[in-house]
Amino acid sequence: APFDNVIRKGEDFKAGETLIGVGHRIRPQDIGLFAAMGKQTLSVFKKPSVAVISSGDEIVPIEQEPPPGCVRDINRYTLTAMILEAHANPLWIAIAPDNLKALTNLMNQAMRSADIVIISGGSSMGSRDHVIEVIKSYPDSEILFHGVSVSPGKPLILAKIGSTPVVGLPGHPVSAMICFEQFVTPLIRRLEGEQTTEPFLRPTLKAVLSRNIPSKEGRTDFVRVRLRQKDGHISAVPVPGKSGVISAMVRAHGYVRIEADCEGLYKG
Repeated sequence: APFDNVIRKGEDFKAGETLIGVGHRIRPQDIGLFAAMGKQTLSVFKKPSVAVISSGDEIVPIEQEPPPGCVRDINRYTLTAMILEAHANPLWIAIAPDNLKALTNLMNQAMRSADIVIISGGSSMGSRDHVIEVIKSYPDSEILFHGVSVSPGKPLILAKIGSTPVVGLPGHPVSAMICFEQFVTPLIRRLEGEQTTEPFLRPTLKAVLSRNIPSKEGRTDFVRVRLRQKDGHISAVPVPGKSGVISAMVRAHGYVRIEADCEGLYKG
Protein backbone atom coordinates (compact mmCIF):
# COMPACT_ATOMS: atom_id res chain seq x y z
CA ALA A 1 0.00 0.00 0.00
CA PRO A 2 1.29 3.50 -0.78
CA PHE A 3 0.80 4.62 2.85
CA ASP A 4 2.91 1.88 4.45
CA ASN A 5 5.97 4.15 4.84
CA VAL A 6 4.10 7.21 6.06
CA ILE A 7 5.33 8.25 9.53
CA ARG A 8 2.40 9.54 11.55
CA LYS A 9 2.60 12.14 14.28
CA GLY A 10 3.90 10.62 17.52
CA GLU A 11 4.98 7.39 15.81
CA ASP A 12 8.73 8.14 15.89
CA PHE A 13 8.84 9.84 19.29
CA LYS A 14 6.31 11.51 21.57
CA ALA A 15 6.44 14.80 23.45
CA GLY A 16 7.98 14.33 26.89
CA GLU A 17 9.44 10.91 26.05
CA THR A 18 13.03 10.26 27.25
CA LEU A 19 14.95 8.65 24.42
CA ILE A 20 18.58 9.32 25.37
CA GLY A 21 19.68 9.85 28.95
CA VAL A 22 22.82 11.03 30.68
CA GLY A 23 25.73 8.60 30.31
CA HIS A 24 24.85 7.44 26.80
CA ARG A 25 27.67 7.48 24.23
CA ILE A 26 26.40 9.20 21.09
CA ARG A 27 26.16 7.08 17.94
CA PRO A 28 25.37 8.11 14.34
CA GLN A 29 21.70 7.15 14.73
CA ASP A 30 21.48 9.32 17.86
CA ILE A 31 22.73 12.30 15.87
CA GLY A 32 19.98 11.55 13.34
CA LEU A 33 17.41 11.67 16.15
CA PHE A 34 18.69 15.05 17.31
CA ALA A 35 18.43 16.30 13.72
CA ALA A 36 14.82 15.04 13.52
CA MET A 37 14.08 17.03 16.68
CA GLY A 38 15.74 20.15 15.29
CA LYS A 39 18.34 20.01 18.05
CA GLN A 40 21.42 21.92 16.89
CA THR A 41 23.53 21.89 20.05
CA LEU A 42 24.03 19.39 22.88
CA SER A 43 25.59 19.42 26.34
CA VAL A 44 28.16 16.64 26.48
CA PHE A 45 31.01 15.58 28.73
CA LYS A 46 34.46 16.89 27.92
CA LYS A 47 36.96 14.36 26.58
CA PRO A 48 39.44 13.69 29.39
CA SER A 49 43.12 14.25 28.74
CA VAL A 50 45.49 11.47 29.81
CA ALA A 51 49.17 12.24 30.43
CA VAL A 52 51.70 9.47 29.78
CA ILE A 53 55.12 9.21 31.42
CA SER A 54 57.50 6.34 30.67
CA SER A 55 59.74 5.57 33.65
CA GLY A 56 63.04 3.77 33.84
CA ASP A 57 66.74 4.23 33.11
CA GLU A 58 66.49 1.32 30.65
CA ILE A 59 63.95 3.10 28.39
CA VAL A 60 65.20 4.93 25.28
CA PRO A 61 63.31 6.76 22.49
CA ILE A 62 62.41 4.52 19.56
CA GLU A 63 64.67 6.39 17.13
CA GLN A 64 67.72 5.35 19.18
CA GLU A 65 69.60 2.07 19.03
CA PRO A 66 69.18 0.61 22.54
CA PRO A 67 72.48 0.06 24.38
CA PRO A 68 72.95 -3.27 26.20
CA GLY A 69 70.33 -3.67 28.92
CA CYS A 70 68.01 -1.05 27.42
CA VAL A 71 64.79 -1.22 25.41
CA ARG A 72 62.88 1.13 23.13
CA ASP A 73 59.86 2.94 24.59
CA ILE A 74 57.06 0.63 23.45
CA ASN A 75 54.54 1.72 26.09
CA ARG A 76 54.41 5.34 24.98
CA TYR A 77 52.90 4.22 21.67
CA THR A 78 50.68 1.33 22.74
CA LEU A 79 49.17 3.38 25.59
CA THR A 80 48.65 6.43 23.35
CA ALA A 81 46.76 4.24 20.88
CA MET A 82 44.65 2.73 23.68
CA ILE A 83 43.84 6.19 25.06
CA LEU A 84 42.63 7.23 21.59
CA GLU A 85 40.60 4.01 21.37
CA ALA A 86 38.95 4.98 24.66
CA HIS A 87 37.95 8.33 23.05
CA ALA A 88 40.27 10.37 25.31
CA ASN A 89 43.07 12.78 24.44
CA PRO A 90 46.62 11.45 25.02
CA LEU A 91 49.32 13.85 26.21
CA TRP A 92 52.91 12.65 26.03
CA ILE A 93 55.12 14.09 28.79
CA ALA A 94 58.58 12.45 28.68
CA ILE A 95 60.77 9.51 29.66
CA ALA A 96 61.59 9.77 33.36
CA PRO A 97 64.90 8.31 34.58
CA ASP A 98 64.98 6.41 37.90
CA ASN A 99 65.51 9.68 39.70
CA LEU A 100 63.16 11.09 42.31
CA LYS A 101 63.66 14.76 41.39
CA ALA A 102 63.23 14.18 37.64
CA LEU A 103 60.06 12.11 38.14
CA THR A 104 58.63 14.75 40.51
CA ASN A 105 59.20 17.51 37.94
CA LEU A 106 57.46 15.47 35.23
CA MET A 107 54.60 14.59 37.59
CA ASN A 108 54.08 18.31 38.30
CA GLN A 109 53.96 18.98 34.57
CA ALA A 110 51.46 16.16 34.02
CA MET A 111 49.24 17.27 36.92
CA ARG A 112 48.99 20.77 35.46
CA SER A 113 48.01 19.46 32.03
CA ALA A 114 45.84 16.35 32.34
CA ASP A 115 42.78 14.81 33.99
CA ILE A 116 44.50 11.42 34.47
CA VAL A 117 48.22 10.69 34.85
CA ILE A 118 49.71 7.35 33.76
CA ILE A 119 53.25 6.29 34.62
CA SER A 120 54.49 3.10 32.98
CA GLY A 121 57.24 1.97 35.32
CA GLY A 122 60.72 0.69 34.64
CA SER A 123 61.51 -2.98 35.15
CA SER A 124 63.44 -2.42 38.39
CA MET A 125 61.75 -2.39 41.79
CA GLY A 126 63.52 0.87 42.55
CA SER A 127 61.52 2.71 39.90
CA ARG A 128 58.25 1.42 41.40
CA ASP A 129 59.39 2.78 44.77
CA HIS A 130 60.02 6.19 43.20
CA VAL A 131 56.48 6.32 41.82
CA ILE A 132 55.02 5.61 45.28
CA GLU A 133 57.41 8.09 46.88
CA VAL A 134 56.50 10.88 44.44
CA ILE A 135 52.76 10.31 44.92
CA LYS A 136 53.14 10.35 48.72
CA SER A 137 55.07 13.64 48.53
CA TYR A 138 51.83 15.45 47.65
CA PRO A 139 49.92 16.36 50.85
CA ASP A 140 46.51 15.66 49.27
CA SER A 141 47.50 12.25 47.85
CA GLU A 142 46.13 8.80 48.64
CA ILE A 143 47.36 5.36 47.53
CA LEU A 144 44.17 3.39 46.80
CA PHE A 145 45.97 0.12 46.12
CA HIS A 146 49.41 -1.16 45.17
CA GLY A 147 49.37 -4.58 43.52
CA VAL A 148 46.51 -6.62 42.08
CA SER A 149 45.86 -10.36 41.79
CA VAL A 150 46.13 -10.32 38.01
CA SER A 151 48.60 -12.03 35.69
CA PRO A 152 50.22 -10.47 33.82
CA GLY A 153 50.13 -7.14 35.62
CA LYS A 154 50.55 -7.59 39.37
CA PRO A 155 52.53 -4.40 40.25
CA LEU A 156 49.69 -1.98 39.46
CA ILE A 157 49.32 1.26 41.42
CA LEU A 158 46.11 3.29 41.63
CA ALA A 159 46.24 6.56 43.55
CA LYS A 160 44.81 10.04 43.51
CA ILE A 161 46.37 13.43 44.04
CA GLY A 162 43.55 15.79 44.90
CA SER A 163 40.87 14.77 42.41
CA THR A 164 43.34 13.57 39.75
CA PRO A 165 43.68 9.78 39.30
CA VAL A 166 47.28 8.57 39.02
CA VAL A 167 47.95 5.08 37.63
CA GLY A 168 51.28 3.29 37.86
CA LEU A 169 51.26 0.61 35.16
CA PRO A 170 53.74 -2.28 34.94
CA GLY A 171 56.66 -1.61 32.63
CA HIS A 172 56.35 -4.82 30.59
CA PRO A 173 54.30 -4.02 27.45
CA VAL A 174 51.84 -6.94 27.68
CA SER A 175 51.18 -6.30 31.37
CA ALA A 176 50.72 -2.58 30.72
CA MET A 177 48.19 -3.20 27.93
CA ILE A 178 46.11 -5.70 29.89
CA CYS A 179 46.09 -3.53 33.02
CA PHE A 180 45.15 -0.49 30.96
CA GLU A 181 42.15 -2.25 29.42
CA GLN A 182 40.96 -3.74 32.71
CA PHE A 183 41.53 -0.77 35.03
CA VAL A 184 42.18 2.47 33.11
CA THR A 185 39.60 2.15 30.34
CA PRO A 186 36.70 1.93 32.85
CA LEU A 187 38.12 5.00 34.64
CA ILE A 188 38.21 6.95 31.37
CA ARG A 189 34.67 5.86 30.52
CA ARG A 190 33.41 7.11 33.88
CA LEU A 191 35.11 10.48 33.40
CA GLU A 192 33.51 10.67 29.95
CA GLY A 193 30.11 10.35 31.61
CA GLU A 194 29.27 6.69 30.95
CA GLN A 195 27.46 4.93 33.78
CA THR A 196 29.69 1.86 33.73
CA THR A 197 32.71 0.33 35.42
CA GLU A 198 33.35 -2.23 32.67
CA PRO A 199 36.13 -2.27 30.06
CA PHE A 200 35.05 -1.85 26.44
CA LEU A 201 33.11 -4.88 25.34
CA ARG A 202 35.22 -7.01 23.01
CA PRO A 203 33.72 -9.53 20.60
CA THR A 204 33.62 -12.96 22.25
CA LEU A 205 33.15 -16.44 20.88
CA LYS A 206 33.27 -20.03 22.03
CA ALA A 207 36.33 -22.05 21.11
CA VAL A 208 37.89 -25.35 22.16
CA LEU A 209 41.19 -25.21 24.02
CA SER A 210 44.03 -27.00 22.24
CA ARG A 211 45.87 -27.83 25.50
CA ASN A 212 45.61 -27.55 29.28
CA ILE A 213 46.18 -24.13 30.83
CA PRO A 214 47.23 -24.17 34.50
CA SER A 215 46.33 -21.20 36.69
CA LYS A 216 47.04 -20.14 40.25
CA GLU A 217 43.94 -19.95 42.45
CA GLY A 218 43.34 -16.47 43.86
CA ARG A 219 44.65 -14.76 40.71
CA THR A 220 42.83 -13.76 37.52
CA ASP A 221 44.85 -14.89 34.49
CA PHE A 222 44.65 -13.43 31.00
CA VAL A 223 46.09 -16.04 28.63
CA ARG A 224 46.77 -14.95 25.06
CA VAL A 225 45.35 -17.27 22.39
CA ARG A 226 45.35 -17.57 18.63
CA LEU A 227 42.25 -18.93 16.90
CA ARG A 228 42.27 -21.67 14.29
CA GLN A 229 39.29 -22.84 12.27
CA LYS A 230 39.07 -26.34 10.82
CA ASP A 231 36.04 -28.36 9.70
CA GLY A 232 33.66 -25.79 11.17
CA HIS A 233 35.28 -25.90 14.62
CA ILE A 234 37.27 -23.09 16.23
CA SER A 235 40.17 -23.96 18.49
CA ALA A 236 42.03 -21.61 20.84
CA VAL A 237 45.79 -22.16 20.87
CA PRO A 238 47.70 -20.50 23.75
CA VAL A 239 50.43 -18.15 22.55
CA PRO A 240 53.63 -18.49 24.60
CA GLY A 241 55.60 -15.42 25.54
CA LYS A 242 56.75 -13.44 28.57
CA SER A 243 54.96 -10.24 29.56
CA GLY A 244 57.77 -8.22 28.00
CA VAL A 245 57.35 -9.83 24.56
CA ILE A 246 55.12 -7.53 22.51
CA SER A 247 55.13 -9.91 19.51
CA ALA A 248 53.06 -12.36 21.58
CA MET A 249 50.25 -9.77 21.60
CA VAL A 250 50.61 -9.33 17.84
CA ARG A 251 50.32 -13.07 17.19
CA ALA A 252 47.29 -13.46 19.48
CA HIS A 253 43.70 -12.85 18.37
CA GLY A 254 42.55 -12.32 21.95
CA TYR A 255 42.75 -13.86 25.37
CA VAL A 256 41.06 -16.37 27.63
CA ARG A 257 40.18 -15.01 31.06
CA ILE A 258 40.63 -17.54 33.86
CA GLU A 259 38.82 -16.37 36.99
CA ALA A 260 40.50 -16.22 40.40
CA ASP A 261 38.54 -19.18 41.83
CA CYS A 262 39.70 -21.51 39.04
CA GLU A 263 42.89 -23.60 39.07
CA GLY A 264 43.08 -23.83 35.28
CA LEU A 265 41.28 -25.05 32.19
CA TYR A 266 41.53 -28.45 30.54
CA LYS A 267 42.20 -29.23 26.90
CA GLY A 268 38.91 -29.56 25.04
